[in-house]
Amino acid sequence: MAQVKRALFLGFDAQVPNMTEKFLDEGILPNFERLLQKGVFTRIRSVIPAQTPTNWTTLATGSTPGTHGVIQWGSRIPGEAHTVSHREEAFNAGFCRAEYLWETAARNGVRSVVFNYAGYPPTRPEMVTHIEWLFKPAQSWFDLAMPTNYHNCPELNTTDPIELAPAEGWRNLPDAGVEPLEAILEVHTTTEGLGPTFHALVLGQEAYDTVLISPERDASCPVASLSLGQWSDWVHAQFSTEDHGEAEGAFRFKLVELAPDASRIQLYRSDAFPTDGRICSDPELGRRLIEELGPYVHAGQTCDLHRSGRLADFETVDEVMADESEWWPRAVQIAMDQTGAQVLYLHWHILDAMGHTFVQRVDPTATGYDPEGEEEAWEIIRGYYRAADRLLGRFLDLFDDGEAVFCIASDHGMPGNVKAVSLINAFLEEGWLERTEDGQGIDWARSKLFFAQNHLWINLQGRDEGGIVPSEEYEDLRRAVITKMRSITDPETGDHALPIVLAREDAPMIGLWGEYIGDVCFVYAGGYRWSGPEVLRLGEERIVFPCRGGNHGPMIPTYETDTTSVMGVMTLGGAGIRAQEPAPWLEQFRVCTTDVAPTLAYLLGLDVPAQSEGRVLHEFLEGQHAEYPERGEITPTARNVVRRPTVKPKPIQLQGDVTDEE
Repeated sequence: MAQVKRALFLGFDAQVPNMTEKFLDEGILPNFERLLQKGVFTRIRSVIPAQTPTNWTTLATGSTPGTHGVIQWGSRIPGEAHTVSHREEAFNAGFCRAEYLWETAARNGVRSVVFNYAGYPPTRPEMVTHIEWLFKPAQSWFDLAMPTNYHNCPELNTTDPIELAPAEGWRNLPDAGVEPLEAILEVHTTTEGLGPTFHALVLGQEAYDTVLISPERDASCPVASLSLGQWSDWVHAQFSTEDHGEAEGAFRFKLVELAPDASRIQLYRSDAFPTDGRICSDPELGRRLIEELGPYVHAGQTCDLHRSGRLADFETVDEVMADESEWWPRAVQIAMDQTGAQVLYLHWHILDAMGHTFVQRVDPTATGYDPEGEEEAWEIIRGYYRAADRLLGRFLDLFDDGEAVFCIASDHGMPGNVKAVSLINAFLEEGWLERTEDGQGIDWARSKLFFAQNHLWINLQGRDEGGIVPSEEYEDLRRAVITKMRSITDPETGDHALPIVLAREDAPMIGLWGEYIGDVCFVYAGGYRWSGPEVLRLGEERIVFPCRGGNHGPMIPTYETDTTSVMGVMTLGGAGIRAQEPAPWLEQFRVCTTDVAPTLAYLLGLDVPAQSEGRVLHEFLEGQHAEYPERGEITPTARNVVRRPTVKPKPIQLQGDVTDEE
């Protein structure tokens, strides 16, 4: 096996296997193809739920949710009220009860870089350098202000509409053929605080064609002078926020649209990030990154503007992603070279954010399928996959030296939704839930049950804070709940909406155990998704009903259509990997997110993470025997044993285990 000096794990959230195969066939993923020339492509099965926090934790630890404890968006601490899930802390190292691979590496004297990944605050700061934190999937933990679109377009529903009015009180106005117009551009902070305010001046001779942006009503000192399609330089300004205190932030503007009569204007502003190096756990290294590479770039929220009502055009999103695909790999290179790190764990969320909106439009099985707009949606999806390929390409350019192994993996895929299931409506029928006074929500404190995602808890006295269900009622209630859930079928098809419903003591078979999981664990059928109290506000009284969008977490992890899949993707290539064709479709299902961390540890010559439950993927490694043994024909070994009658004939019984049969 080739010597492996570095292992680079690049997590591409919600990369879909059959879409990837389609785009490989189309030839639009040259860098994935480049890696596959010395590696292998396979599907990868998520642990339950097929969800972001759970599986990124599994991919870094090799352990199942029952062991690492991140059972959903957040975790539970036994004894707390049943409604407390610590959702905002889903990626916090404090809730992970298993060893991360970078902690394993630290035990073995090996340094790591962790970039935009779970597992913060740093647990081994002397051996692990964290750049960025995976907070909300598309959002940075460090942003001072999120990106926005200043506009006067009536069809756009945004937080920052502006009104253009005749310019008043400006100094040093240039000569113009049309009346100058102005607008105020406020930069609102992500958390409570105060950001800068700018003034926009719209100018032109025969028609409006230029926008000046200035901190004051003075046209002689603009921070930007933009024509259509033009970007500003980095703008530096002071911020004061409740979580980051006083900080200088940097951001840019782009003039996306300007009608000749100024009846329409769209002015994009990027996220604002601190310039003092705090995005890195080693601020001195962080300052070096910004000095050499420029201000930090994070494209996640800009992508969200694009998918949420087209509040940013794809060209602008792609330009931000292109800058990101330069900043991130170069930052990793500088950090790994400076620290001598041999391990990288990085997460990139863009494909997930895009998929929730656009995947449904190309999948004929989805309720949101749009045959007329299908090709347009495919082009958008292609654009985002090209961006993923571009990011991979820069990492290959910088690190593919014959001694590095690359693992490109997703935590899950992204199928389109077909139906939603309302456990709210099902449980209200049984009297297990209590409505709020206005009837528009559920009063969980007075309800016997609480459920979130793939877990349900009985609101039990003596165990949960505020519990109301007496212990003597627990088993009967839980049994009734399980029976009710198993009986839920789609009235149109007769299919069971919840094919797996298990009492917590039966859930270890699906990787869930311990005191952190629900009293009942369950999984939705492929194409079916969860819902909550919002059905009451929607006036939806059905238990199963059509819905749009794309999803992944609720569904059985092996669900796949011709177009989309809940299954994730793993591309493994480089040092130590044997180039080979993909295994047959169903054989790919045996590869699990638990298998990544132990395989990378093995390649680096490290211990596997202490709580790892996965296996080393020997079938993909050089020098490893992974062929199925050849047995030839079966030699008969059956014996014709004589069955002698007993004095009294035995009663007829149902067949059982072979040891019970006569």
